[in-house]
Amino acid sequence: MKRIFSFIAMGVLVVLLLASGCTQSQPQAPQTTVATTVPPTMVTTPPPTTVPVATTAPPVTLPAVSLTPGPVETLPAIYVVETQVNRNSVSTSPDIIITFRGGKGINFVSTVQAKVTRSDGVVKTGELKKPKMDDLLTIEGTNGDDRVEVTVVLVDGKSYKVYDQLLPFRSYH
Repeated sequence: MKRIFSFIAMGVLVVLLLASGCTQSQPQAPQTTVATTVPPTMVTTPPPTTVPVATTAPPVTLPAVSLTPGPVETLPAIYVVETQVNRNSVSTSPDIIITFRGGKGINFVSTVQAKVTRSDGVVKTGELKKPKMDDLLTIEGTNGDDRVEVTVVLVDGKSYKVYDQLLPFRSYH
């Protein structure tokens, strides 16, 4: 019985080998490509047009940046919230981190806005909308003394500047 299966299997293999040899495609003659030449075209450019230029421009006045801290306001007793300002003292990443700590007026706070006036004169801003406890706001600082201002905006639209200080890069005790 095993011999019959062996002969049948051998016969099937021989038929498959013969069939595979018959299915190869005939080699095709190589195709030749004919190069065609395109006549050159001339490109003409239009004559330049003149645009009148204003001879005098009004001077642009940039707002002066100040590193001097100003006065801060106290929130009314029912709106009291706390913010914390820290400094990363790693020179490759001198970030300023403002943390919203919450308080009994947390439900009345619409936005916490922060403004950093860097020692190089660049002003960076950021805000937390509808802040929750321990929300962080990170603003890029410099390796110098940067001024940080934090303003709390209530849902009724009133704003209170609660923090305005010069934050040194490192402080040695």
